[in-house]
Amino acid sequence: MKTNIKHFIILISLMCISSLLTRAQITKKVEFIGGSRTFITNNQLVVKDSLPDTTTVKRNTGGYSLIDLGVNITPNKKTEIMGMFRIRNAYGGFWGAGVDFSVRQLWVKGIIGNVVRYQVGDINLKQTPYTLYNHNEDHLLSNPDVFSLQTDIVDYEKFYIKNTWRQQGASADFGFTFAKYLKEITFNGFMTRVNMTNFFDVPERLFGGGNVQLIQSKYLRMSYHNTRLFDVAGTVADSNMYSNSVHSGVIALNKDFSRWNVKAEAEAGNSRAYFTRDSLAPDLRDYFVNTALTLKENNTRSFIKVGYMNVGPDFRSAGAQSKRINFNALPGYYDRYGNDQRVRGISLLDVMRNENIYNTSITSNLMDFNPVFNNVLPYGTATFNRKGFFGQLNLKNQKEWFLVNFENYTLSEIRGQGTIIRKSFLLNKGEVTLNLHKMLRSDKRFILTGGAVMQNTQRKSELDFEKVNLSSMNFNAGITYELFKQFDLLGGAIWLNAKGNDYRADRNVYSEVVDFTEFNTDSKQSVYSGGLRFRFTEKIYLGGFYQHFQYKDGINLFNNYNINQVLIIYNMTF
Repeated sequence: MKTNIKHFIILISLMCISSLLTRAQITKKVEFIGGSRTFITNNQLVVKDSLPDTTTVKRNTGGYSLIDLGVNITPNKKTEIMGMFRIRNAYGGFWGAGVDFSVRQLWVKGIIGNVVRYQVGDINLKQTPYTLYNHNEDHLLSNPDVFSLQTDIVDYEKFYIKNTWRQQGASADFGFTFAKYLKEITFNGFMTRVNMTNFFDVPERLFGGGNVQLIQSKYLRMSYHNTRLFDVAGTVADSNMYSNSVHSGVIALNKDFSRWNVKAEAEAGNSRAYFTRDSLAPDLRDYFVNTALTLKENNTRSFIKVGYMNVGPDFRSAGAQSKRINFNALPGYYDRYGNDQRVRGISLLDVMRNENIYNTSITSNLMDFNPVFNNVLPYGTATFNRKGFFGQLNLKNQKEWFLVNFENYTLSEIRGQGTIIRKSFLLNKGEVTLNLHKMLRSDKRFILTGGAVMQNTQRKSELDFEKVNLSSMNFNAGITYELFKQFDLLGGAIWLNAKGNDYRADRNVYSEVVDFTEFNTDSKQSVYSGGLRFRFTEKIYLGGFYQHFQYKDGINLFNNYNINQVLIIYNMTF
């Protein structure tokens, strides 16, 4: 309780200081930013056991209300300070019970000598898909509006902003412009803290890097990128330190031809992961190459892209291969179910809305993945031991009547796993958005969306224990219809079916394969949702929805269950 009182005093003090600064508008400026949300849910679990389930609580009601209050202070033209506090009250908390005070964001940024820009505290980091990138590999399709309201909450809570990782540390950048031969050169560097030492057996672990970008003209760009995850020697008695470094070079050429733009780009690099003193640890070194050619129509921005990728079996990049979802985490509600109290695994419903299973840190070990969601590129385009071709077709109407997107990956392993025979992979994805209100020239929104993903992993052999054939299908459909001004009807459905077998690698602490576990599945998951939303503004809305989730296991029927939900969401940003 003392901590809460302390946070409350800090918050009130900051508000008072901000109020005083607001009065003195001569050289200082204070701006309040933040948001508010109320999320209430009522859940019902239906278990299909052979005998009536008498051990699991079937109903629960939960939720919370929160306010994020941020103060953006500009004491002078070269300095900006931002601090954001959160007040969160769990549903059912009264008179201060269940209220938490915490610091959500805190950073300072500015300019030194009109040359170097810096930021200290919370920073958003992104480089290339092979060096530092927050892949969204388990969300292969864009969600209909009725579901994106929930995934948007996850993105907000975890600071998932355009594939960036939110870390704590410091960054700086500066650049030079030229009159001839070169247009611009920019330099960027950062350093963040991943692990804090306990001065016993956990060393201080840092993650840093930088890049140099050279813009010769509008036709030619080149850049070099580097990241390194490393332990700081001397922070523990053990002198065995871990290091993972990645180097990457990028070149992009583009040229306009009448209404068309042609762009050729390539990225190539290498990685190294090793322990300094452990004689049993391998010294993993490998490479990657990614090339693509894009033809874009300038008027509609439609384009077609074809490319080739080759990512070595021992390529390791902590900044690009860290996953968002921790599939070893418990769902957070209905963790166990049935008379035998089976552990409920991460489902389609959890992936869509459960923020507790999502990760915010850079990890050195390869995180586990679920083949049902993505077995072709489980770590995004940075997935190791993959080579092959890919393509993308994106069609847009100049009047924004429709958007069509199709992607294909036809890949194979570079090195066989447990056998010399290599697996082949196929991923096809298609999405369509129809803006019917623009076609009909109506002021009321009327949007239809649909998408499908087909994945297949296969390994053919005359020996049964080598055979692999795993397929999954993911579909979604949605509707947004404005019944009255700012009053929307939302509906949607998602289906995820998977069937077949594969062999999953069991890895030790060095990420070496030590064994294989057979994976078999015959599962069907589906979510249906519908409801109403009133938009006070584009950033403020109130919605009420009903959702029905089904999980069916064709191998073990006792695993089947349903979850029915009623959701109320009020969201405001300012």
